[in-house]
Amino acid sequence: MSWSVILMVLGAFLAGGVISFHQQGFPKWVVGLVALASAALIVYGGWSWLVGLNA
Repeated sequence: MSWSVILMVLGAFLAGGVISFHQQGFPKWVVGLVALASAALIVYGGWSWLVGLNA
């Protein structure tokens, strides 16, 4: 399995954590920080996967 897929799966896992943290009433800055990390992992994983296909 390539690193890009692992990054996207980790990002999806964190996205589930964002939903859970929001439902549990965590502070908005914590939810926002985890959401930002999740989005960054998913976007970077997708970008590196697409670039790797063209290599």
